[in-house]
Amino acid sequence: MSKTTKQKATSKPIKRREELRRTVPKPSRDLKSLLLRPGVVSALLMGAVFTFGASLLVIWSREQVKVDVRQIMTDTRLYRLTFDVQDEAQTDKARQEAQAQAQEVFTIKTETLEQLREPLLNLPATVAQPASFEEISAEIRQGYALSEVSATTLAAFSEDGKPTAQWKARINDLIDTVLPRHPLIPSDVWGVANLQRGKQRLEDINGQVVADWDDVIVVSTEGDSLQREVKLRGALEKVITDEVGFSERLAETIAAGIVFNLESLNTYSTYARNAQATQALAEKRAAEVEPIMITYGKGDVIYKRGDRLTGQHLDLLRLEAAKYRAQGWRGAVWGPRIGLIGFVVIITALVGGYVATFYPGITHNWIRLAAIGALLCGMLAITVSIVIPAPKFMYLAAVGPTLLVAFIALLSYDQRIALFLSTTQCALVTLALQQSIGLFILLLAGCGLVIGQLREVRHRSSLIRAATTTTALVGLGAIMLGALETPFVDGALRQILWNAGLGAGTTFSIGFLVLGILPSIEKMFDITTGMTLAELRDPKQPLLRQLQQRAPGTYNHSLQVANIAEAAAETIGANGLLLYVGALYHDIGKINKPQYFIENQTEASNKHEKLSPAMSLLVIVGHVKDGIELAREYGLPRRIQHFIESHHGTNLVEYFYQAAKTQAEVDEKANVEEIEYRYPGPKPRSREAAILMLADSVESATRSMAEPNPSRIENLVRSLSRGRLVDGQFDQCELTFRELSTIEESIIKSICAIYHSRISYPTAKPAEPDQDKAPAAEPASA
Repeated sequence: MSKTTKQKATSKPIKRREELRRTVPKPSRDLKSLLLRPGVVSALLMGAVFTFGASLLVIWSREQVKVDVRQIMTDTRLYRLTFDVQDEAQTDKARQEAQAQAQEVFTIKTETLEQLREPLLNLPATVAQPASFEEISAEIRQGYALSEVSATTLAAFSEDGKPTAQWKARINDLIDTVLPRHPLIPSDVWGVANLQRGKQRLEDINGQVVADWDDVIVVSTEGDSLQREVKLRGALEKVITDEVGFSERLAETIAAGIVFNLESLNTYSTYARNAQATQALAEKRAAEVEPIMITYGKGDVIYKRGDRLTGQHLDLLRLEAAKYRAQGWRGAVWGPRIGLIGFVVIITALVGGYVATFYPGITHNWIRLAAIGALLCGMLAITVSIVIPAPKFMYLAAVGPTLLVAFIALLSYDQRIALFLSTTQCALVTLALQQSIGLFILLLAGCGLVIGQLREVRHRSSLIRAATTTTALVGLGAIMLGALETPFVDGALRQILWNAGLGAGTTFSIGFLVLGILPSIEKMFDITTGMTLAELRDPKQPLLRQLQQRAPGTYNHSLQVANIAEAAAETIGANGLLLYVGALYHDIGKINKPQYFIENQTEASNKHEKLSPAMSLLVIVGHVKDGIELAREYGLPRRIQHFIESHHGTNLVEYFYQAAKTQAEVDEKANVEEIEYRYPGPKPRSREAAILMLADSVESATRSMAEPNPSRIENLVRSLSRGRLVDGQFDQCELTFRELSTIEESIIKSICAIYHSRISYPTAKPAEPDQDKAPAAEPASA
């Protein structure tokens, strides 16, 4: 080949590529076109809500104290700032001492003093009225210790039967000023108060101090009454003489009168102890005591690794955290918060990118996105809400909700997304609880073991088996993690075993919990587990029993289709059990009019012979709608309902379409549109539904073949598969060409197994009729 020829041959592909670049439109990468894509806005909104909720939980959890008293500490904690704290014990002690030393308050008894005023004011008139000393009542003479001389002196202070102004002034001064300054208090009351309080406080009714402690006249309560009266009179005489200005003789009479009137009032006290005022004064003295402060410096040790946490340590931890949030530098507080938000954003982006890449159907359904976000945030909230008030149950709070995420994600979707969401939950839990990577590995190992054992949940024993093996793993892993991180001091082994037992017990309990709430999980998340499918495939199910009794041909057809489809599903890794159950129920709509379908017709006549093609079309197409109504009535899962509504997709009802066209050739007014003779759909949206469509059509078509052999069966399967493909019936499912080819091979194999060739057994030539011999028996059919 010449050089020129080679250049021309090389230039052709280059020109072709340049032409394609010019003609093929370039994908738009601007923000507007991105936001206009289906599901992008809702996915972004769900991501923002999840980021906000998860960030709030993580930040709140990390700023709380998550340790408990008597816990062996695995790290050393320092003060992050300098602050003063009131020493509660010392301050309380000082205030109690101040209360104990506070004065006892005695308040003046104004009623008692007022009752002394009137008799003393009227004393001169009382003495002056009688004509002689003997005519004065003996009670007055004795009570006031009157003599003729003192009576004459008193009478001088009376004018016209009334006391003089001088007498009134002196007596009022005695009652209002002198006696309040010299309280009369019984010795038993004053002595106890004096021993307890020291110098006492003597107040008037307004709380003002009116007397000095040294001026108290203590009335003895010991000895006989005569001695008490003598001593009291003597004390009063001195006060009256010195401070009121009466003569000694009049002072003696007035003092005796005071004692006499107090006796008539059954009291020797002009002041009484005031408990309320005493308590108020004690509280005031206590409040005046300045708090005793303790200073904690930045960098000082709160506790060290290996310390057993005490109640004092815990109080200091909480106080330091509160002080740091309130007084710490804003950057020091908000820096970690912003970092945590950034980590949560990264986690959210990873989840969103993973789901959008491998599960695009979820991103287009905001309800599913919301369910995933709610699941992760809800389980994280449960973890945090348990750990903060009860830190000793950390392993319960970390293991239980995380395993629930694994179980629910596995039951709702598949192993791959369940493992990814579990990893995400493990990261969030480790981040929120401020734990080491050891706990992250332990949680991830537990979730991975559960997910690895439960590819399909067909039996209850599979859940128990998975929970049992995971229990052993978590318990052993917790022991190893505790041995790695916990200092071996007194009590460390007990703490390690407690955590291991708590983690293992929680794991085992979660298995039984999921088993118990499995129906609720299926209903809440609209999922169908293998156990439910295993129950639905039971021939004793009500709908299947009706199908057997009313449309036995359809039931046998469904069984054949189920076996063919299940085998094909397993060749490409699809859900064979789901497909088998969907195939069993896909034609339940034929229960209403079984005789209109060929497999149920036992008579020679066909009911469609009496109907127009249009009417026959309504009957045939109607079995899909009837099937959906029956499925809803009997509560079949939505995934099974999809098999019923999509097993014909939007296929053309070929037989009646051709009949209608033939009829239209005779009737020129008739107008037959192909769209009118198609099933309403929808088209299959899953690989399993697509397999059912193909298996259903192949099984029905092979029944009409006169002599089915492998070659003809293969041609039929290939033809029907290509026809469905070209007709666009597989456009909405994720079926690939390679998988379609594998499905065809499996269906051909299954159909050939059903219609396999049989050996023709040779038969003996019939003998001539003989009257003495009976006819020879025919050989049994193989």
